[in-house]
Amino acid sequence: MRMLKTALVLSCFAVGLTAQSGGKLFVRPPQGLTPPYSPAITAGGLVYVSGMLPTDAKGVLVQGDITAQTRQVFDNLRGVLTQAGSSLNNVVSTTVMLQNAADFAAMDKFYATQFTGEPPARTTVMGDMVRPGALLEIQVTAVPNGAERKVILPAGWMKPTSPYNYAIQSGDTLFMSGLVSRNGKDNSVVAGDIAVQTKTAMDNAGEILKAAGMSYGDLVSSRVAIRDIARFADMNKVYAAYWEKDRPARATVQSGLPGTFDVEITFVAIKGSSPREVVIPPAADGKPGQAGPNFSPAIKVGNRLFVSGGMGSTTATQGDMRAQTAEALTRLVRILRFAGFDTRDVVATDVWIANVAQFGDMNEGYQPVFPSDPPVRATVGVGALASASALVEIGLTAVK
Repeated sequence: MRMLKTALVLSCFAVGLTAQSGGKLFVRPPQGLTPPYSPAITAGGLVYVSGMLPTDAKGVLVQGDITAQTRQVFDNLRGVLTQAGSSLNNVVSTTVMLQNAADFAAMDKFYATQFTGEPPARTTVMGDMVRPGALLEIQVTAVPNGAERKVILPAGWMKPTSPYNYAIQSGDTLFMSGLVSRNGKDNSVVAGDIAVQTKTAMDNAGEILKAAGMSYGDLVSSRVAIRDIARFADMNKVYAAYWEKDRPARATVQSGLPGTFDVEITFVAIKGSSPREVVIPPAADGKPGQAGPNFSPAIKVGNRLFVSGGMGSTTATQGDMRAQTAEALTRLVRILRFAGFDTRDVVATDVWIANVAQFGDMNEGYQPVFPSDPPVRATVGVGALASASALVEIGLTAVK
């Protein structure tokens, strides 16, 4: 029964109806199917889209090589974005998750043909797909048709040679590509250990922010992928030095990366009329909470909330994926409510699991928290999480 449910969850990407609910515009799955995510949600001037797998309209996995599967994924993305009042050329940010590093070049070649204008910012990682036989999953964020979409390139920098831009800005929001240890002026690799690579990526982020009229203090969310979780502390030491306090919300996972890079960092920044607030909820026992040394529990800007990745590993949940998922979401909901949000305001979740064989167990812990109009979701298996005993980590974005 669990395997049947898992297959059903993965089958309903590109078919659905567009409908209003709670001030948001949903692209819903076909009638009669109730997966624990929505294919797309438009909220706050952005279109959030679930991670797309290479399945056809009937949920059948497309057989073939990486090119055939990438083509199907883009067909699915195109269909969902059209229903949401957007298009591929309105995409501002993509995350490409590949099963095999050897497929990167062929994926990249086909990917480049899908955007007739300036391509979006992009992050690429390697991980285990939750659907057996799938070679990739792509998750995107877009703006509606007619919205502003501007390329940000620091003065003197060379445009990337691959089909992405370093950053795309829409209104007050800046979406950066996954930054690695490259020299922006000539695209050359900056060699060194993870400390050197982290500093290079962070300095590059500063140059991109400056070009957009922003600073490190405007960053609201980061996603850090490192090749070896044993180097976590070395990365943190460099990363944390770029703020005295009030660091952005963050999630960090061990993941394969393109080339020989040891770290890749993806940021979102907002600079607008609303203040940037750090959300620090009280502990479960009511005692005052505190920010972690390297990230804030959540960052609130106006009607948007960015929540750091949460884990649910305790003595009671040890080794139990379903229980850890439920506990992680309990902790995340506590943050949401302290910030004045609720589960109905969550528009997007990122889920990282340490063992894709436990995908069904994760769903069983996840689904009760979002019984109707669930957020969009991307899920990928990773090599390890920051806590050795953690089986799952979940990050949230909410919009009121």
